[in-house]
Amino acid sequence: MIHAPLPISSPLEGEDEGGGGDEIKMIMWKRKAYRIVMGSIFPAAYLITGRPHASLMIASFFLALLLSLEYERRRNPKVWDYILGKAGGFFKRKPGMLTGDTYFIIAVFLLLFFPESISIAALFFLVFGDAGSGLIGTRFGRTQILPGKTLEGFAGGFLFNLAVALILFPILVAPFFVLLAGVLTASVVEILPLKIDDNLTVGISSAAVMLLLSF
Repeated sequence: MIHAPLPISSPLEGEDEGGGGDEIKMIMWKRKAYRIVMGSIFPAAYLITGRPHASLMIASFFLALLLSLEYERRRNPKVWDYILGKAGGFFKRKPGMLTGDTYFIIAVFLLLFFPESISIAALFFLVFGDAGSGLIGTRFGRTQILPGKTLEGFAGGFLFNLAVALILFPILVAPFFVLLAGVLTASVVEILPLKIDDNLTVGISSAAVMLLLSF
């Protein structure tokens, strides 16, 4: 079957922003660059120090900050509107029960209690899989496989994380098939139409599968 190209302004990869294609791409690049830089702090600190303490301290700070923001968002919606106006597209305009960043930090906090190699790998998979699927899906996404998800986005997330696994393999104490299972799990969960935010489910699911295969 030949798939007709989807309009470039279609809200693929879970995006619900309006506007032209160029604007959507720029917003996506900003978000993913921000996520890669900020999200990589946690596994990088764990990898460098060999202990989760520094990462836990940083995650605890951001979790407290974001939960305070969530409280204020509900108590005074005008504050959230102001933040959206100043954030330059970093936050989605229609967050769920919690913002994606809050779900992400909750996932980071929980993942830091997994064994070291699994924790570091899952944290990197959470960061780079999301970036890969979003960037590739927005730029090249044509073959829709689920609402808001494309085959190209799935492939982008998988390849980004596969590259991460190949880099981490000589460093971490984990068989490559375990890392590969984590990559595949993260990629599949990323595209599933689950009711729970994928910022929470992707990393936890990937870590759980890798943990089970490590026994």
